[in-house]
Amino acid sequence: MIIKKYKEIFISVIIIFIIVCGYAIKYTLIDKHYTNIENKETSEEKIIDNNISVDKEIINEEEIKLSMQKGERFVKLGNIAVYANDYDECVYIFNFKDKSIKNLYKTENGIDKIYFDGEYIYILPYYYRGKGIMKVDLKGNSSKIYEGSSIQMWLQDEKIYFVEQIGYDQINGTPQGNLSVMNKDGSDKKVLTDNEEQAITNDLIENVKNYFYIVNYNIYYIDQSSRSIYCSKIDGTERKEIAKGRNYITSANENYLTYLDYSDGEKHHVIFLNNEENKEVGRFGNVYCLSNEGYIYTRKTLGNNSNIEDEYTLYKINYSDNTLDSIWKNEVPLEFLSYIYKNYAYFRGGSEFYRVDLQDGKSKEKIDVGYSYFINGKAYSIKSNEGIITELEILNLDDMKKETIK
Repeated sequence: MIIKKYKEIFISVIIIFIIVCGYAIKYTLIDKHYTNIENKETSEEKIIDNNISVDKEIINEEEIKLSMQKGERFVKLGNIAVYANDYDECVYIFNFKDKSIKNLYKTENGIDKIYFDGEYIYILPYYYRGKGIMKVDLKGNSSKIYEGSSIQMWLQDEKIYFVEQIGYDQINGTPQGNLSVMNKDGSDKKVLTDNEEQAITNDLIENVKNYFYIVNYNIYYIDQSSRSIYCSKIDGTERKEIAKGRNYITSANENYLTYLDYSDGEKHHVIFLNNEENKEVGRFGNVYCLSNEGYIYTRKTLGNNSNIEDEYTLYKINYSDNTLDSIWKNEVPLEFLSYIYKNYAYFRGGSEFYRVDLQDGKSKEKIDVGYSYFINGKAYSIKSNEGIITELEILNLDDMKKETIK
């Protein structure tokens, strides 16, 4: 009886062992099966990511100006937007075609500003964190194309124009150094020269101060020593002075240039480029420039002295007859003119945003807080969770309807 009992126990153990082994084999195969599926899906995702491309048919001038000339923390060309996130120091891509968000690239020295030409993202690090210009493709592959420091670039005709930074303006945080040019791969770097004699003697156009602008193959910049505004051809030749003072260029297009003169009470000026007529506008405020029109939001000066109006006035620059039209006056000053679109002007006042109907000059409407970037008739707000980007909210300024990419 005892032997028979032990035999039954032994058989039961064997049966249990076989059942356990069977389940183990089954779930191993299932796990392997789903691992293969997951690997296949990951592989397919990589193929999709590798085929990210910009739809060039829907790019407009406003996007080009922001992405390739001004540079920002959020830039957009066609169906692709690129964002520099300060919290995790990563570059994110928003694809409006498939409604996706991708963490593309992790930087080493933070991100001061990014530029985007539709194929490559160019990253300028914080000045005190590191040097160099990083070039990143839409797959996340990167290379350093410049070893020195710079805090401004301008992408044009397969070239990069930039200020080769020398020292740093701790008060304004603006460029200062030599105005230079190189190919987009970093090759053939040289400083722009004033004439052939300078090219031979290697005497350079140096001591450039603050931001430069390129318009119709002319470069407008500030000389650091005199603080005068100069204009030269894009190769650095035919240099001429167009405005004296202690100046800071605020905008430029093919019709006019605007600047602040700090030697004259921080007054806004407009130079009409058809005849270089110089007009004083007001003090303080800011400028919003489009490709074919521009606006100055400022406090009008009274007479020939430093007295100014209490109210801020929004002026439209008319390049056809070299005049400025007062189109709106605000008794309660709003801090900053953010955007102009169709018949509306968008202002920031503290932590709040407002839009003003420019047709009647009276209607002021508060809009949702948090829209930091305005491009091509839309406002964009980046949402995050503990610093990690989770969604992009888009406000259509035509109908004020929202869309979210998560």
